[in-house]
Amino acid sequence: MNLILAEAGISKNAATHRTRCLIDVGFGCGEQTIYLMSETPVRPSDRLWWGEEQHHVYFDQYVGITQDSSQYQYAQERVDDLARVKASLFCADASKPHVWSEQLLTAAQTAHTGSQETWLLALDTAYHFSPSRWVLIDHAYKSFDASFMAFDLCLAPQATMLQRLSLRVLTKLMGAPWANFVTPECYRRKLVGIGYADDDIKVVDITEHVFAPLAQYMENQDRRLKMLGLGLGSFQAARWLFKWWGNSGVVRGVVVIAKHGSSLTGQ
Repeated sequence: MNLILAEAGISKNAATHRTRCLIDVGFGCGEQTIYLMSETPVRPSDRLWWGEEQHHVYFDQYVGITQDSSQYQYAQERVDDLARVKASLFCADASKPHVWSEQLLTAAQTAHTGSQETWLLALDTAYHFSPSRWVLIDHAYKSFDASFMAFDLCLAPQATMLQRLSLRVLTKLMGAPWANFVTPECYRRKLVGIGYADDDIKVVDITEHVFAPLAQYMENQDRRLKMLGLGLGSFQAARWLFKWWGNSGVVRGVVVIAKHGSSLTGQ
């Protein structure tokens, strides 16, 4: 999260604060909501992953969307513990803004109107959107003048035909549309086609810091659990997948930043 904020130029501007709202699609159980909207941990369990001594609140208003009803309910309880924070959570399909409820549309529009900057955040979620991520990004750009930031997955340009076929099968099992797996250059062209200026787009490859280390971490955890007669169980498949991605390089982990020039004038 901190890397994405830094690449977006948000953390650097904490001292010269502009009012910002965030539309966060796929907020999970609310950890990133708490981290982005609270100066301090809310519950004792938050301290386990907080870890930053000097923490800033980077957004004045927050609209979160998730399709998982159980995660929504859990996150809502946590957000209710936040005092005087303008955060609204919704259970909806973020990838289909044309079917958003009137309440959600109003909340997003109100947050946008009351802020100098609007940002759309997709943290490790956009590649799951069906039929693709582009409907949402286009809507956010045109309706809210939103800048875009994400951690996302791309297809390596040098991927072989066999690797592409294997990945296509795996993405189906993952519930991630194959159409979302494009090369970083194609990703950039799609953003330009939506309206972002090429000079305002960054696609930063951080693959070496993601898949192989994550696979190694899961392997270490599996070894420790087996000492207790346990194991990773169904997560073994994920460990294998991350290891393949890390060794082959067929999937690239990228930080994507696309700034909407009109909403950032004077930054």
